[in-house]
Amino acid sequence: MMSKRIMAGTAKPASADATTTTTRDPAGLLENKLEQLNSLLWCFYGAGDGWFQDAGEAHRENLLWIASDLAREAVALYQEVSPAG
Repeated sequence: MMSKRIMAGTAKPASADATTTTTRDPAGLLENKLEQLNSLLWCFYGAGDGWFQDAGEAHRENLLWIASDLAREAVALYQEVSPAG
């Protein structure tokens, strides 16, 4: 479940560069991935200014690839932080 901080749109990254920290915090990394994915998808749909359609097929495919990678990474992190069920 996403925290209220993410839902409110005021989330900040768990660390300045969560991928290079010496202590790996799966919950913080998950929060970062979900916030990045939320912002990326907001650009596709939430902005509503049509730039995504105007970007061209190659750029649209690359942006969707990024979104897919973020979602896949978030699922893997979620599996690390969620209790076995």
